[in-house]
Amino acid sequence: MEGSLVKTITSDCLELAGFWMKSNSHTALLHVHGTAGDFYTHKFIEQEGLALNKNKVSFLTVNTRGHDVYADLRRHNGNNIEWKSIGGGFETFEDCVLDIQAWVDFLMKQGVKKIILQGHSLGAQKVLYFQYKTKNPIVVGQIHLSPQNDAGYMLVKNREKKYKEIDQVIKKLINDGKGKDLLPPELCIICPMSAITYSGYLLEDGSGTLHPYHNPASKNWKAFENMKESTLVVFGEKDSFINHSCKSKSVDEIVDLLKSKKTKDLTVKVIKDANHSYMGTEDELMRVIISWLQNRNKK
Repeated sequence: MEGSLVKTITSDCLELAGFWMKSNSHTALLHVHGTAGDFYTHKFIEQEGLALNKNKVSFLTVNTRGHDVYADLRRHNGNNIEWKSIGGGFETFEDCVLDIQAWVDFLMKQGVKKIILQGHSLGAQKVLYFQYKTKNPIVVGQIHLSPQNDAGYMLVKNREKKYKEIDQVIKKLINDGKGKDLLPPELCIICPMSAITYSGYLLEDGSGTLHPYHNPASKNWKAFENMKESTLVVFGEKDSFINHSCKSKSVDEIVDLLKSKKTKDLTVKVIKDANHSYMGTEDELMRVIISWLQNRNKK
């Protein structure tokens, strides 16, 4: 796979890395990883870069400050370099706007005129939140791969009464100045995490609780409902995270719910036998994405 290791600096001076595959096009797809992920691990990322380049779409896969469980990031302070410890266990969800904006700025410097934002798992919430907050006109499409509902997962796991009690414990920790304290393992998903990280997308009213499949009446649906861009949402049929994040544990119910929330320019696909990361079904995922891109270009 031919491309370049690239870096950008956020407005709060953090250095982030990514991989850039330039094509002869003014359109680029920007991929954002999920909880404690990175820009390179999942096999579908490499296949997507190759498939997009064949179809004359540039591809940028990137790290956010929430990459890996624990990460020391370079912070530029004038001519000096400092280190800031963040990673997926300690990130503040809302900071995703700073990270994605830095990568959008990078693409614009490369001459890109149109950007499709793609997020996997928690990355789907991040790209949705970014565009909801910024309404950046350069963004012409969104792809949500396995958009997770961590709040619903915790609710189904703990039942409603205990889940609400946990919400109050998290809020108290933050109010008491203990937001960076690590939580006990039973309150974590994917990786160890702090109270401030939990509050971003596991609280019922968290800023990142943007696909609340367990609560069709949630006010947090407004970000999804207000999307103006052409949107593709993809699920794996056997995604245990998704299937256990609503009370019916049914991906079909989730598909119907999404279609009721955004009725225009929305495509939802379920890939047979696929898991959360599409292991072993990468080829079918590529067919779905490329077909959507081609159909979108015809409009």
